[in-house]
Amino acid sequence: MLGKNLPLSEVVKDASWINEPFLGVPQLGTYGALHIDTLVLAWLCMAIILIGCAAIVPAMTNKGAGNNGQQFIEMIYQFVEDLIKGLMGHHYHKFLPLIAAIFMFVLTANFIGVGPWLALEHHADMFGIVWPHINGEAFEICSPTTDFNVTFGLATIALFVYVGAGFWAHGLGYLKLYLNPIEVMDLIIRPATLALRLMMVVTADELMRGAVVNMVPVLLPSGVMAFELFIGLIQAFVFALLTSIYIGLTLEHH
Repeated sequence: MLGKNLPLSEVVKDASWINEPFLGVPQLGTYGALHIDTLVLAWLCMAIILIGCAAIVPAMTNKGAGNNGQQFIEMIYQFVEDLIKGLMGHHYHKFLPLIAAIFMFVLTANFIGVGPWLALEHHADMFGIVWPHINGEAFEICSPTTDFNVTFGLATIALFVYVGAGFWAHGLGYLKLYLNPIEVMDLIIRPATLALRLMMVVTADELMRGAVVNMVPVLLPSGVMAFELFIGLIQAFVFALLTSIYIGLTLEHH
């Protein structure tokens, strides 16, 4: 649900053990503050990617075009390779797996939130499922990329990679770059814009769909959802592109 994540306390009534210090490290928050919907959907996205690839890879062949799954994987590989090759030069092979993983995860996460999932509430009783409610309002499944924790996590990964790439390419002398206050500000601005852009655009799309479903519940929402899929693809591309640009700029610094 946009702006109302599902706390773990709504699903597991007694998870107080999470509050206990672990190896002497004090708790970082209460179990009720954990966004269980975000965690489950993020795990689901990763499972879809990993299981899909595991099912396709054994059947891949270098003779002929291969099956539809192989063509899909090769299409993503070629797309990401073409995206980063000109930005990173001959170093691009080392970062190809990361950029491809980011692109596929963000794309899957954006797509998984597209759908009239709230309609499932009316059929949950048939399967013995108690649909969760927050403050009397039915919980709605949304893309995990509407949660700032997810987008900030992805942006943090990008930050560590492009800073690490600078030290890998230029050695300890790269530290001199950050004696410039502007470069220090970049360390804050770049990941912040990555995280906020993705979260805000996907959230705006889902808010638009919710408004359209309430006003015109038949036919028109299908067009809006198709537009959401398109925006989800664009945002996955933009996130991967900007991460690649930042890494490429870091590799080129002298």
